[in-house]
Amino acid sequence: MRVLILSDIHANLVALESVLAAARQQYDIIWCLGDIVGYGPRPNECIELLRDQLDMCVMGNHDRAALGLPSVDVEDFNPHARRAVLWTREQLTESNRAYLAQLPDTPVCPEVANQFLLTHA
Repeated sequence: MRVLILSDIHANLVALESVLAAARQQYDIIWCLGDIVGYGPRPNECIELLRDQLDMCVMGNHDRAALGLPSVDVEDFNPHARRAVLWTREQLTESNRAYLAQLPDTPVCPEVANQFLLTHA
């Protein structure tokens, strides 16, 4: 089994598309270790590109912050990250907000490879 592991995309659609193109479907499954959104200008597009392709994804701290979850205080973020999170909150569509909200925010073991523990740290 070949696994493509993504992490810290931070709404950078150009980089995400480049990685997926470079991988050229040479993988069987895709895991994402969180932070699909944050910093970059394309949060909705990144979520929409990934949501049907990911086999497993966990929630990152920028994903949590974009949802406004109480477990993350954006005042602890650097000024650029804080500004990006607040902007992202306004940009996310309801369906993409719902997608992020359903991601597990605790470490998970994928069924296909339970010797792995996927987490965002």
